[in-house]
Amino acid sequence: MKRILILLFICTLFSGAANAQLSSCSLVPRLEVGSRARVVSGNVMNLRQESTITGALIYQIPAGAAFDVLDGPRCADGYNWWQVNYTERTGWVAEGNLATREYWLEPLAGIPVVSPPENFIDTTDCQTPPDDYTRITIGSADFNARTLAMLDHAQLLYEAAGGTMVFRQAITQGGYNNGFVAASFGTHDGGGAVDLSVRSLVDFSIQTDQIPLMIRALRVAGFAAWLREADELYAGSPIHIHAIAIGDLELSQAAREQIDGTFGYLRGYDGLPRDVGIPQADRSGELVLCQWMIDQGFTDLRP
Repeated sequence: MKRILILLFICTLFSGAANAQLSSCSLVPRLEVGSRARVVSGNVMNLRQESTITGALIYQIPAGAAFDVLDGPRCADGYNWWQVNYTERTGWVAEGNLATREYWLEPLAGIPVVSPPENFIDTTDCQTPPDDYTRITIGSADFNARTLAMLDHAQLLYEAAGGTMVFRQAITQGGYNNGFVAASFGTHDGGGAVDLSVRSLVDFSIQTDQIPLMIRALRVAGFAAWLREADELYAGSPIHIHAIAIGDLELSQAAREQIDGTFGYLRGYDGLPRDVGIPQADRSGELVLCQWMIDQGFTDLRP
C-alpha cells in the first residue's frame, strides 16, 4: 500500500508539473505550420536560434513584416514559440504575452502582405546614379537630373517585374519647394525628394497590389522610400509613397535625416520624427544597400 501511495504521489507531481507547463503557455496559438503570418504593427520581434528567451539572437523582424511558419508551437519560458523563415533567415519567435493577453504575431490570411520577398527585385539591378544636378520641371514639380534618372531606373525595374503604374504620371510633389508643403517638414525643400500617388488615374482606386513592388523598385534604384498611409502625417493627408534619393548633394537637412538620422531609413526606421523621441520600425519592406552607396560612405546602421 505504501508503495502504491508513493507512486500516486509521483504521478501527481508529474501531472501538476505538466499542467503548470500547459497553463504557462495557455495563450491560444493562432498560427499554423505551413502558413504565412506577420508581426503585429508596433512590435519588432527577436528571431532566436532556439525556442527560448536565452537563445542566440539571429535578427530582428520589423513590424508588419511577413514570414513563413515552419514549426511549432513550442512552450518555453511562458511563451508559445514558432519556427519561421524571414528573408532566408530561420529561427524561433514568440507569439505573444500571456500576462497581458497580447499577440505579437498574427496570421496573414486575409491581410495584405506589407513587404515583398527580399529578392522580388534583386539588388544586382542596382545602378550608380549620374552626377548631374541640372534642374528639370515636370508638371508643377521640380527635380534635378540625378533624381529623375533614379526614378526612371526604378520605373524600368518595376515594369520588368510586372508593374503597371507610370511613375512620372504619379508624381504629386518634387523638390526645391522651399517650405511650400508644411506637412513635409522640410524634406522637399532641397533636391532628391519625390512623392508618388498610389491611386489609379482611371478610377482613383488605391493600387494595393502595386505598392510593395513600387517601393522595392525605388529602393533598389537608390531611394529611401516608404508608404505613407492616409491620415498618417495629418488629418486628411493622402496615402502616397515618399522617397528621398540617397547621396543627393542637394538634399535638405530634414531629408538627409530621413536617410541616416535618428529616425532614418538606414537605421531600420520609417523616417518620421516622433515627439516622444521613439523611432518607429520601417513597415514598408527590406532595407536595400547597393555597393555604390557603400562606396559613398553609407552603411547599414540597424541595431
